[in-house]
Amino acid sequence: MGKEKDYNKKQGLRYFRKKQWVKAISFLEKALKENKNPQVFLFLGYASLYTGDVDGARRYFKGGLLEKEDDPDLLKGLAYIYLKDERLEDAIGLWGEVLDKRPSEKIVKRALEKLRETEDVKEFAQKAKLTEFLSPRLPILVKLKPYLLGIYITVGIIIIGVVFYTTPLYKKALQRFYPEIIELDTIELPEGPKTEEDQTQALYSLSEEEIEKNFVQVKRYVYKEKINSAIILLNKVMLSNASPIVKERFDILYTYIDPPDPLSIDYNPQFHEIIKEPGIYMGAYVLWTGRIANLKKEKESAHFDLLVNYEDQDTIEGIAHVDIDGVYYIENRQSVEVFGSYEKYDTETGKLLIRGILIRDLRL
Repeated sequence: MGKEKDYNKKQGLRYFRKKQWVKAISFLEKALKENKNPQVFLFLGYASLYTGDVDGARRYFKGGLLEKEDDPDLLKGLAYIYLKDERLEDAIGLWGEVLDKRPSEKIVKRALEKLRETEDVKEFAQKAKLTEFLSPRLPILVKLKPYLLGIYITVGIIIIGVVFYTTPLYKKALQRFYPEIIELDTIELPEGPKTEEDQTQALYSLSEEEIEKNFVQVKRYVYKEKINSAIILLNKVMLSNASPIVKERFDILYTYIDPPDPLSIDYNPQFHEIIKEPGIYMGAYVLWTGRIANLKKEKESAHFDLLVNYEDQDTIEGIAHVDIDGVYYIENRQSVEVFGSYEKYDTETGKLLIRGILIRDLRL
């Protein structure tokens, strides 16, 4: 029985780290039925916020505080919910409790400073982003716990310290726990010419120095999870005068890119930008608001036109056709926010084709 409990929690946290929120919630809820662990409540709350389930997040944060009433992270989570509810006095009260427990809590201090400086409290609450008020990342020890059961906590401190990153121990740890990072580091450009003489098919002309710099830059973007920046730069090189063998190396870098978190996307391409240069945005992720039109529902999918940045019949930025898997309670003329990846520009209709990932009802 003990192993089963441990399994569900580990799987839930593993899927959370991979940003697969629905799967994370499924396993963490199973773990919660077996053991009311405050940490499980906490990450269920985070995952619920990422899926847009504010009521679920509120329930989990409150449930966690029933188990551990002075937990600073759970208090911060509930304070964020109160902020979004525009219950500012309640949010401030909980932030005060957090500072009592953690006097050096930077996130809370920044939140209070911004609140003091704002002129429109309602707008401040509406625009509050999860990542600015919470710390929804797994602690490094939680990430590595399945592999570090016999290692002292002091090793974990060394892992996140500067000294660790400058020693061979860092590379060994990466090889064991994050081999993809080591693999990425070993991928290099081939020797010899980096460009083709025939540039008639190239949309972009790059020098050999620019190609080498772009190769390093893409890796940096991947390390820092700047997903769209990495995709756009990769696409530019693939559409350039770079030689076929060089493009093969760049093409490998695509395999190290995972979907970003829609709440902390590094760069959100606008409709008019993609229309202007559709090739370099292929596969990039977008987070757009608009109104639904021409909706067609199937058993486990939906297809519709998104009137991007709709204001009225005469004011829209453009039309994107969205295909998304899953069951959604949506209807024509509904205002929504869509997160997905750009797949194609249909020159005949002028529509951008988007593979949807998440939909959020803007009426809620």
